Amino acid sequence: MKEEKKFRGRFMRKKLVSSFLCGVVLMTIFSSFGVNLAAASPGEPKDPYPADGSTGVTIFVDLHWTIEGSLNDGNSTFDIYFGTDNPPSLANTNQPENTYDPGILTRDTTYFWQVIFTQGDETVAGPIWRFTTAADEPPFHTAILSGPIAAGPGISLNFSAVSPDPEGDPVSYQWDWGDGTTSAWLGPYEFGQHAEAAHQWETNGTYVIKVRAKDTSNNIGPWSDPYTITIARQIELMNLQPGYVYFNIFGYDQAYGYVYSLDLLGMALIMSTGGFSVNATVSDSVKRVTFEMVNLFFQSDRWSASDDNTSDGVEGYFALTPGLYRTTASAYDAQGTLIDRYTREYVLFYQIKFTVLKALLNRMIGGRFKGM
Repeated sequence: MKEEKKFRGRFMRKKLVSSFLCGVVLMTIFSSFGVNLAAASPGEPKDPYPADGSTGVTIFVDLHWTIEGSLNDGNSTFDIYFGTDNPPSLANTNQPENTYDPGILTRDTTYFWQVIFTQGDETVAGPIWRFTTAADEPPFHTAILSGPIAAGPGISLNFSAVSPDPEGDPVSYQWDWGDGTTSAWLGPYEFGQHAEAAHQWETNGTYVIKVRAKDTSNNIGPWSDPYTITIARQIELMNLQPGYVYFNIFGYDQAYGYVYSLDLLGMALIMSTGGFSVNATVSDSVKRVTFEMVNLFFQSDRWSASDDNTSDGVEGYFALTPGLYRTTASAYDAQGTLIDRYTREYVLFYQIKFTVLKALLNRMIGGRFKGM
């Protein structure tokens, strides 16, 4: 009998060990093939945005939340309850995304919302959250978007700015030009619309520009960050100086002398065989220069030239008939904005006739140069 009992004990121990090992092997196999031994319950919606109890929320807010587990299984949906009542009413159903756009909300209003998560046959309801929208807030910090950073005096310059309003109201803008002058309130401009304003400075110097916005309820936002502009000559003509006589004859192009009476008239006298060059120096801000010559007796007579190579000065060449002219050089920055203009009101051009030389040549070769 004792031997029989020992045999049965050993047999039972072996059976238990075998059962345990079989269980381990089965669990390993199921794990390798991704078999879920227990169905996971859907998680509760959490991490709401706006956070529960938030105040001062923008009326353009989108609602967000998170959920434990994957939302890409094709079998997960949300029902969203939203409104000013508690509990809120159903706003959208069976949507797969964990975000919801409630549209433009009402100012200074408390909203309640709840998300119910469904995964397969199981449903979990999140808590009821709440937030309060902002009252009529002033526009946000204004940003200056564009404008030159250097220009000559007396040039009208354009600047643009924008300042969104939290409630989407139209806004007006006021500019402080840094020279002791401030603009009136310009506008209103629609939400997101860029506002433009123009100003010119008459005196050389460095000026700090600021701008701010106010909404239709007269709530005024903060001043923008400072925007600095330098006012100084960006282009100057090197030749055509009043009082001087210039020669452009067979490649020779130089000022020869000064005549006081010409200076009193604001004129330069050009002696040429048919053309001459206008030269100018420019600042580093100038990327392109155009020249224009206008006949003051015949306004329809106009000539133009341009130069995009400003690294070592600029030049415009003109072939003109005798007359009285106005010369204008216009300088543009990298954005194509006119930042300076230089004008010589009177330039007298005279096409010289080499009478003595013509007579000598006619005598030597039988009058072939009678047309000179």
